[in-house]
Parts: sequence; structure tokens; C-alpha cells
Amino acid sequence: MNNFVVWIDSKESFIFNLKTTGVEKSHLKKNTSNNHRRHKNDLHEDIHDEAYYKEISQKLNAADKLLILGPGLAKNHFKNYLETHQTQQLDKKVIGIENLEHLTEKQILAKAHDFYKSYHLFHNPL
Repeated sequence: MNNFVVWIDSKESFIFNLKTTGVEKSHLKKNTSNNHRRHKNDLHEDIHDEAYYKEISQKLNAADKLLILGPGLAKNHFKNYLETHQTQQLDKKVIGIENLEHLTEKQILAKAHDFYKSYHLFHNPL
């Protein structure tokens, strides 16, 4: 079972693959070398968002379950990206989205441990 946690904001993301043998970590920064913006659906979106979300989703190819964490709207925008781009059906693998401020790696992993433990207990058949 490949359980993933993504902590994401508008500038960077931390991806954790929670394996039985340990945790694999990735860190991605959004390319913001050119901050042009476009108008879409009454919201202003950075033109680099799609490339950023695509790069993150590529790191999640092996995901069976996905928990998305973060402080602002980027986590919701990323979930919407997954839904509209049918990226390996990742949108169907999202089991939770939580609003969390900047945390240390240890705090992120503790939150993931608590969430997945609760999720598994809740969804296991009796």
C-alpha cells in the first residue's frame, strides 16, 4: 500500500511516500521566474500553477491513498487540478484535505500517522 502525504502551499511542496520500509521524501519549488497572471473564472491564477501541479502529480504515480495538507488555497487548487486533468485518477485517491500552517517534517509525519491510523480504523470492515 502506497500512502502519500503532500504538504503544499503556493511556492513549494513536500511529498512523503509512507512505506513499510521507511519514508521517501521529495521537495519541489514552484518556478516563479515570470509572475505573469491570467484571468480565469473570476480568479487570478499564476500561469505556472499548472506546471507546478503537474510536477507534483507525477511524483504521486504510485499512490493508493493521498492526504493533502497545507495552509492556504493551494491544496484546494491542487485537488481541483487532479479532478480536471484525470491525472492517474489521483483525485479518487484523495482521502483527506486539511488546513495546516507551516509545520516541521516531524509534525507533518505525526499528523499523517494520526490521520492514516484513524482512516484505517474507520474504513476497516468489522
